[in-house]
Amino acid sequence: MKILRSLFVTLCLISSLILNSCAVSAKVVMDDIKLPEPVMTGGMSLMEALQNRHSSVKFSKEQIPLQKLSELLWAANGQNRPDGKRTTPSALNAQVISIYAVLPEGIYKYDPSMHTLVAFSKEDVRPIIGDTKAPLILLYVANLTRQSKYLASVDCGFIGQNVYLYSAANNLNTIFLYGVNTSALNYKLELKLGEEVLFAQLVGLPK
Repeated sequence: MKILRSLFVTLCLISSLILNSCAVSAKVVMDDIKLPEPVMTGGMSLMEALQNRHSSVKFSKEQIPLQKLSELLWAANGQNRPDGKRTTPSALNAQVISIYAVLPEGIYKYDPSMHTLVAFSKEDVRPIIGDTKAPLILLYVANLTRQSKYLASVDCGFIGQNVYLYSAANNLNTIFLYGVNTSALNYKLELKLGEEVLFAQLVGLPK
């Protein structure tokens, strides 16, 4: 009987180790991506970008070049002044929105102060968002302990419009999504109490 009990305990320990290793495997260490400096000169005029602005779900499988990804994220919510303020307005300058970038290789969190994509997880969360071929999904996460959901949603709208305008000026397709599976994404991103995924935005080269 003691032998059986000992064997049972051993099997439980092995099972626990296997489960833990599986959990860790979803968060295999990835390298952060230091983004190149955005090019601030040239390009399409604002009026032309406004004229070209549109929504589209037709995406090529081709990845967005790193330079364009850098400029897109900077346009979305990058720092544009020495005091750390951003390219998009924020109610009371609360800056409650974080951007997570879902790429084919994994999930990254955008750090505006370092202009870097900080590696988070290799887990593929794209099926949660839907049947999309977009090579880039931006998740807009709000810290609702510091701002109301209403004002945080307004901030997301500013960010989304900047992404639209950059996309229009640089031959990218994009669409802003509401009604995403917030609870599932909150869990996958390991968000703290009071943090919530509010919206998503798909971006990619045109098909």
